[in-house]
Amino acid sequence: MDRSDKSSNPAADLTDDLVVEILSRLPVKSICRFKCVSWHWRGLITHRDHRKKLPQTLSGFFRGITPRLGDMLTVSDFVSISGAEEQPVSDPSLSFLIGYKTIVPKDCCNGLLFCHCRKVTPSPRYEFDYVVCNPATEKWLILPSSDRKSQVYVSRLGFDPAVSSHFHLFSMLEDVEGYITGVDIYSSKVGAWSNSENGWGDDVALYDRSVFLNGMLHFISLDSTIVAVDREGKSWRTIPLLDTMGAENIWNLNAAFIDQSQGRLHYLNVRERDASTLSVWILENYQSGEWNFKYNISTSQLLGHKGLINGGQYTLIAIHPECSLIFYIMRGGDVLMSYDMDHGEVRPICNLRVKLYGSCPYLPYVPLFTESLANHD
Repeated sequence: MDRSDKSSNPAADLTDDLVVEILSRLPVKSICRFKCVSWHWRGLITHRDHRKKLPQTLSGFFRGITPRLGDMLTVSDFVSISGAEEQPVSDPSLSFLIGYKTIVPKDCCNGLLFCHCRKVTPSPRYEFDYVVCNPATEKWLILPSSDRKSQVYVSRLGFDPAVSSHFHLFSMLEDVEGYITGVDIYSSKVGAWSNSENGWGDDVALYDRSVFLNGMLHFISLDSTIVAVDREGKSWRTIPLLDTMGAENIWNLNAAFIDQSQGRLHYLNVRERDASTLSVWILENYQSGEWNFKYNISTSQLLGHKGLINGGQYTLIAIHPECSLIFYIMRGGDVLMSYDMDHGEVRPICNLRVKLYGSCPYLPYVPLFTESLANHD
């Protein structure tokens, strides 16, 4: 390279190690943009040896599938959205979890995956473990039994690697009528379970969709509020929704949906009186509980046609953690789609190996290339 080229491109004098060190200090959105600087920079950013240093973004979705009709074997599957780049998961079936007949992903949080794993045993009794693993490094941990699995409504992960290398598993407990009675929380730092009684009040029932944000696990209640509990089970919060945000038809999969994007809680809903519109709200001020209306999306934009019945011809999957993209699947379809809320653009992402059936969730996955899976010392 001659002197004029170097003066017009000062970064050309930087070594690869120094470029990677600089990029490691930038937010993930900037990293994605810098892939377009040159093929050389793209190679640096996507190189496996550098991924441990660089912030990562959404790369795809985990879910459990039954490969053949009537086959009792259930395995993990991964749907990549990263195109032709090197895949972040070398073993999407999670076969490195040795000794299990079935492996069913249940939740994913910031690179860690929580699974129900049925043991390989000659006994007819159904025995399974709670397992937390890191698919990028194939490290995994079997959790001790909480002895109250029969009371568990749903179990969800809480993990923020920017705060701690330790994770928490929340098992929400319910009574025979389906109301929440409390929570068992496993701490990988302590290596044990703790229990707290319900602090939200009486007769609280939940949608099983959850979001871990700001150190708290959030659910939508069937009474049309957001409820949250912290990692120690000491702080129980209720965030009211506006009148126009309440779910009118709780059986509609899109009637109440939450996710987090760009560090803020998002709430999406379809009103029974107007199933042709998907509304999006953002919790602008987390402390005060201030909701701001953001978008009204015509479902004809998502599907390309009208004549919808209860807004049920598509299923919301997730919102991109770094930008205003909604991911969804048409009911009975085999194509993962995205919708850019800022620009009104629909784009097919990829064909699905297995069609969406029922409510089996697609779990958003952001790779975590940390070698250790922290447990108690």
